[in-house]
Amino acid sequence: MNYVALLKKFAQEKPDKPYIILRNRQITYQQAWKDVISFVTPAWKDQFPENFKTAVLIVTQDVYHQLLAFLAVMDAGQIPIIGHYDLPETAERELTERNHIGFILTEGEKGWTLRKSEAVEPVPYPNACMGVLSSGSSDVPKVMYRTYESWAGFIPEQNRRFLIDGDAVVFAEGSFSFTGNLSVWASVLYAGCTLVVSETFNCRQWLSMIEDYKVSVLYLVPAKLKALARYLKQQYPSMRMILAGSQLLGAKTAEQLKKYFPGSDIILYYGASELDYITWLDYEEVLRFPDSVGKPVPGVKVWVEKGLIYIDTPYHVEGLEQPCTLHDTGYFNEEGYLIFNGRESDIINKGGFKISCTKVENALCSLPEIAQAVVIPYDDPGRGQEAAAFVVCGRNISRQELRQRLKNLLMQQEMPKKMILLDEIPLNSRGKTDKDALKKLLE
Repeated sequence: MNYVALLKKFAQEKPDKPYIILRNRQITYQQAWKDVISFVTPAWKDQFPENFKTAVLIVTQDVYHQLLAFLAVMDAGQIPIIGHYDLPETAERELTERNHIGFILTEGEKGWTLRKSEAVEPVPYPNACMGVLSSGSSDVPKVMYRTYESWAGFIPEQNRRFLIDGDAVVFAEGSFSFTGNLSVWASVLYAGCTLVVSETFNCRQWLSMIEDYKVSVLYLVPAKLKALARYLKQQYPSMRMILAGSQLLGAKTAEQLKKYFPGSDIILYYGASELDYITWLDYEEVLRFPDSVGKPVPGVKVWVEKGLIYIDTPYHVEGLEQPCTLHDTGYFNEEGYLIFNGRESDIINKGGFKISCTKVENALCSLPEIAQAVVIPYDDPGRGQEAAAFVVCGRNISRQELRQRLKNLLMQQEMPKKMILLDEIPLNSRGKTDKDALKKLLE
């Protein structure tokens, strides 16, 4: 079985069932299958190598077209990679050259164009069926290759836990170059249910779509859930599950979501593009341990050595030796829950005193006046590294008041040197904090 075969299967079994619903269009499973098999032109097929698989980078902002091209390239026997459409041209060129990508498939105003790179080479892992990109906040992303089984092997367990079955209506927002969104799409396709997708960061639109299409499963990264929580005015009885990952959610946001989605559970997970789901915890556990990312998912081993989190999992990208570390830091508390302290690069060494940016973020977010907060390290000419806090306030509060409140939660050395108040935290197309944009604000 593979993703193309899954689409064909449900096109035959459920031809008129909605596969994807967008703001201005609906696509059934039957229509999606017709679109896939007619997408690759004979001229493109003539260019693709016959005796090996090469990578094809797909660049379009249209989310349905991302998935359409993804499956069509896979059906043509090549390896599709959905590109980050907001990558600068220089970064895209470096990504292509560094990873020996054979073709770039781009959608513009006049339609699709297929461009051949200077060297069409086979992908390093012939058993792979697709490539994914790292979804960090800056720099040129990495290309990683996956077999079908590396995701599909865990999908029955995650669909059971996430309440994704044949009748589910699942909501996601943004590009499928973000691995979290692509993984949710794979879960939907595996179950043969419906995916509702918003192409814009518009909380009012999201709530309208949730109500109109009776969404039962909501997937957003915590930063977007925190933004959505500020717009909630009524209850949504169709919701059964809220999924969040990649960042901590916090008890305050979880309680607000539960108030307006009363029939739902909330699952926060810790995962990675290189791996899959690593740990998870539910609503009651989030309230008890708001700084935790939970306990290991079934079949995955997690432990900590010298402050670094190590993982041993069968659900990983090709070529990644097990066990491995992603250079995330943390520890297990007495109850066996993993406490996440952030990336190793987000630990500031200030004259021998180590400061966790994640700990400072959590302290800020615990204050009732704070809607969102991001803390990053920056280079200070006089003192080496310092912490800068970027804060979105839900109520009026001055920097001086914020600092006074923080003194009850942080040691003096942990206090951020710079505090910048924003209307919103800038995000990239993958839903991650745009740290390059924040660094420019510092400059």
